Amino acid sequence: MNAPTTRQPRRRRSHRSRGAAYAETVVMIPFFVAVLGCMMFVHKAWSTKLYTMQQNRHCVVSYAFEACQRPLPGCSQVRVGADTAAGAGERPGALNSLQNMLGGAGSALLGGFFGQTASGRLTRPVNRPTLLGGGSVNALAGNSMACNTVRSTPADVARQLFCAVIPVCP
Repeated sequence: MNAPTTRQPRRRRSHRSRGAAYAETVVMIPFFVAVLGCMMFVHKAWSTKLYTMQQNRHCVVSYAFEACQRPLPGCSQVRVGADTAAGAGERPGALNSLQNMLGGAGSALLGGFFGQTASGRLTRPVNRPTLLGGGSVNALAGNSMACNTVRSTPADVARQLFCAVIPVCP
């Protein structure tokens, strides 16, 4: 035989638990909006950093491949020689100080033997959201690369040295 089943009455939710859920929602929505805003800022800053690094690398590499003779249009931040922050690449520090001491003649003489270095630094601003205090932060990229060598004879090096010491050459 079948046993009779008894049904338990359903429990009704109290209004207190429903009110607690609303209160949690009201408290958590601003938190999630702030987290989402921070995530969007980090994404924007990182993508700007990657783009800045790519643009700077493109300018420095293309300038170095042209033997540091012709910069690309729009690549004015690329410089060559010991006056840049990167210096003269892999040369020992004593040679850099000797080149600086000799001035243009040192650049012509040592540059003919050891080569030149192209380097560039590029900065782009990234706007910070008002939630994080406003203003902006900078995305910075810097690269340095040895220039392709231009085949030069000892006579070319001597001419460059002469023109650096006595500025009468065209």
